[in-house]
Amino acid sequence: AGDRGGAVGDAEATLFGAPLVVLIDRGTASAAELFAAALHDNGRGVLVGEHTFGKGLIQRVFPMPNGGALKLTVGEYMRPTLAPIEPGVGLEPDLLCLDTPRGAAEPVDACVDMAVSVVRGRAPKAVRPLARLPLLRTVRPLAE
Repeated sequence: AGDRGGAVGDAEATLFGAPLVVLIDRGTASAAELFAAALHDNGRGVLVGEHTFGKGLIQRVFPMPNGGALKLTVGEYMRPTLAPIEPGVGLEPDLLCLDTPRGAAEPVDACVDMAVSVVRGRAPKAVRPLARLPLLRTVRPLAE
């Protein structure tokens, strides 16, 4: 293949330097919630939407001899700040936006519009400043 010039370098610079917005809502849980927290806590992304689900626990199901099962919490997801993702509480957005697309007749989504404004540098004043934090491990086993 031919020389790509600076295409890869330019793409990297754009990707890692561009504003990043993560749309979240009450359905954002587990790995998506942890990913959003990592981007936010490392100063890389702005969270727009509503509180997330709050699935901060790792659970394992143990089959029982009688046909039942025991569901046991074996770990807890931790944010890069070492704060837990509180079960049932979740992540708080930087910009609160409660909107649901209304279908083809009214395809405008206020949260997507707000995210586009943030990317274009026209963010509302409510955006909290992002702090750059070191990336720390994000899973902590519960004490045995």
